[in-house]
Amino acid sequence: MKCVMFIYILFISLILIIAEAEFNENKSCSATRIAEEECGQYTYKAVRPLLKYIHQMKEEIENNNNKVESKDKEIKQLQEQLSQHNQFIIEALKELTKNVLSIKEEMGKLDPNCLKIQDHEEQLDTQKKLIDQKDKQISEIKNIYSDCTDIADAPGIHMIKPDHEYPFNVLCDSATAGPGWTVIQQRIHGKEDFNRDWATYRNGFGAFDGDFFLGLEKIHRLTSAQPHELYIHMEGFEGVIKYYRYDQFSIADEHDQYRLITLGKAAGNATQDNFSYHRNMKFSTFDRDNDAWDDGNCASKYKYCGGWWYNKCVGSNLNGKYYNFKLEDSDGIHWDGFFSLKTVKMLIRPKSY
Repeated sequence: MKCVMFIYILFISLILIIAEAEFNENKSCSATRIAEEECGQYTYKAVRPLLKYIHQMKEEIENNNNKVESKDKEIKQLQEQLSQHNQFIIEALKELTKNVLSIKEEMGKLDPNCLKIQDHEEQLDTQKKLIDQKDKQISEIKNIYSDCTDIADAPGIHMIKPDHEYPFNVLCDSATAGPGWTVIQQRIHGKEDFNRDWATYRNGFGAFDGDFFLGLEKIHRLTSAQPHELYIHMEGFEGVIKYYRYDQFSIADEHDQYRLITLGKAAGNATQDNFSYHRNMKFSTFDRDNDAWDDGNCASKYKYCGGWWYNKCVGSNLNGKYYNFKLEDSDGIHWDGFFSLKTVKMLIRPKSY
C-alpha cells in the first residue's frame, strides 16, 4: 500500500514539475547558465522530501525483511523441537508397551493361588474391624470402676469390675439413700415376672429402666469382693415410705446355693425387721427347693410366687407377685403387714465408703 502511494505521489509531483518547467521555460531556462543552475536547485528542493520518504521506506522494508527472516528461523527451531518431542513420546510409548507386555508375560507364569487379591482385601477389612472392636474394649476397660462409690456423683448405668472376673453393668443410685449405692433389685411397675427359674435368678433379668433383678452370681461377686451394707426402700400405694438398713450383707456362691450369710445390725422405720428371719437360708426358686418348709416349696406359684431366701416360708418377700393396687395377699410383694407394695428397691454399698 505504501509503494502504491509513493508511486502516485511521485507521478503527480513529476507532472507538476514538468508543467511548471514548461511554463517558465522561455523566462528562466533559455537565458543563461546561472538560470539553469537556479532551475536545477529549485527542482531538487521540490523533489527532496519525496526522496527522503523513499529512503525511509527502503529502510523500513529492509527491517521488515530482517524480522520476517528472524521469525522464519524461530519457526524452524520450534518445528525441530516439536519433532524431537514427538520422537521422545514415541520412544517412551514403545518402552511402556514393552514393559506392559513383559508384566503380562510374568503374571501369566504366576500360580493363580497367589492372586487372591479379593480374599486379602476381605481379610484386611475383617482385621480392621477386629482392631476397632479391641480399641473399643480398651476404651471401655479404662472407664470401668470397681463399684458405684467410684462414681458417686454420676448415678446411672455404669460398667464395674469388682474382682478379677468379667465386668458387668449396674445401676448406680444416689437419690434413694445417698451417693454410691448399687441397685440389686427394683420393682416399679410390675411389667417383669419375678416367678423365674434358678438359672434366670442366677444370671439376672429385667431392665434397668424398669423392674429387674441383678443376678445372684453378680451379687455374690460384689459382696465377696469387700464388705457391703444393704438398704431396702419400700413405698405403698397410699404414699407411705418405709426403709430398713443392714450394716453387713453378704451371700455365698452357687455351690452353697447363694446362702444369705449375714445381715449384721438392722435399723429402719418399717414395722419390724422382717428380713433377719431369712438369715442363713439358701435361695429357692420354683425349680430349686432350698427352704425349711417340709410340706412343699415356698417359691411355687401356689404359695409365694418368686425366688427368695425362704425359711418356713416368709417374714418378707420382695420378689413376690406385683399388684398395681393395695391388696393384702401373701403371694404379693410384702414386708410383714406392709402388703402389696407399689415400689421396692434393694441397694448395696461398700462399708468403706
